[in-house]
Amino acid sequence: MNNSAKVNLIDSLLLVSRYDDKEKQIRFEKIAEIFIWIALVFSVIVAKSPFGESLDNLVSYLIIIGIGLFALVWFRLIPRKFSGNAKNFVYSVTLNLFIAYLVVNTNGLQSFAVLFFYIDMLRMAMSTPLRYTTVSILFVIGLIFGLAIISGGLVHIELSLAIFHTWGLIITAFFGRFITGESAIAKENENKATLEKEIELSKIKDEFVYIISQKLKKPIQEINKSLEGIISGYSGSLDDESNELLKLTEVNSDRLDSLLNDLLDVSKIEQGSLPIHLTDVSIKPIVGEVISTLLLDANSKRISIINRINEEIAAKADLDRLKEVLVNLIGNAIKYTPEGGKITVEASKESDLVTIRVSDNGIGISEEDQKHLFEKFYRVENESTQFIKGSGLGLFITKQLIEKMGGRINFVSKVGEGTSFYFTLPRYRW
Repeated sequence: MNNSAKVNLIDSLLLVSRYDDKEKQIRFEKIAEIFIWIALVFSVIVAKSPFGESLDNLVSYLIIIGIGLFALVWFRLIPRKFSGNAKNFVYSVTLNLFIAYLVVNTNGLQSFAVLFFYIDMLRMAMSTPLRYTTVSILFVIGLIFGLAIISGGLVHIELSLAIFHTWGLIITAFFGRFITGESAIAKENENKATLEKEIELSKIKDEFVYIISQKLKKPIQEINKSLEGIISGYSGSLDDESNELLKLTEVNSDRLDSLLNDLLDVSKIEQGSLPIHLTDVSIKPIVGEVISTLLLDANSKRISIINRINEEIAAKADLDRLKEVLVNLIGNAIKYTPEGGKITVEASKESDLVTIRVSDNGIGISEEDQKHLFEKFYRVENESTQFIKGSGLGLFITKQLIEKMGGRINFVSKVGEGTSFYFTLPRYRW
């Protein structure tokens, strides 16, 4: 056997214990519960059958009732969340003591009740770390040899049976762990291959988006310059319909330019190449500047934007990226607030953090939409938002930018009452 084969064999035996899979423990515990109830029913049948004529019925029924109460407490009263290897092992010890009692009272080591030792050992081998499996094997082997000694039969026959069952238990445990480990290795390799393929496809997609966005950027800029020239030089000589068409073309060209900028930002973020330059930034003037750039959009819907930042607060942030974040959040508030609404921008400082909050009394966000709000290309789709334009990238980019600047973003929202986004940044002390 070469070294590689040895390593694979060891991996197969150890992989069962490599991960503490709580769900797997719970599944095995459910199987164990079924098994113990079947064993109890079997015990009652044995007690009432010819096999049980020599048994003390009172003692047998007391033991069966005791095991039943134990199972009730163990599986029903103790919450599933306390499942684990130690609990599994204690259960195995208790069960094997009960099996030993059945073996003693059903023809000793020649009894078919010995099969239950094998079943429990297979369960332990497939569900617990190697140390628990090893201790369980030694414990059951000890029980078997103890049964051989107290059986009252011919010593050499009983010891031969004990040795036979010992080898049987070891082989059962070995192959149980080996097969389980091999399955786990195959699944792990499959998951790795799938993950590698997804990573490779993601890289190709990101590169494609980045290249296409860059290639389209220059033509769009040229189109915008041409439109600006036409509008400034010839709009006065054109009829109303032509001017309206020019304005619509300009709006759509700006939207396309904005979408390309978003796609480029997403590509850079996912490639880890988006530059972030942290400096000491005063929050109040930045918020005022952003509000000024969005005032025309707000006025068109008669929305008032209130800047409640009165004190000097500074943060460690990238100036341009912070502006982008504020444009996204305040811009979204304008989009999703009905005419005549109100938007407030606030900032506060606490310990080593600065918190900036953008609140509106707009349409709000449903609980289902809140779960996906920061995902790429996700847009809230309902009757209230069907005419609102957007790429579904703004909040994804906003979250990534804030986190790259060392902050966190969250929100609270209620349908029909409005939304409040708030994010933190490291604080700069004057």
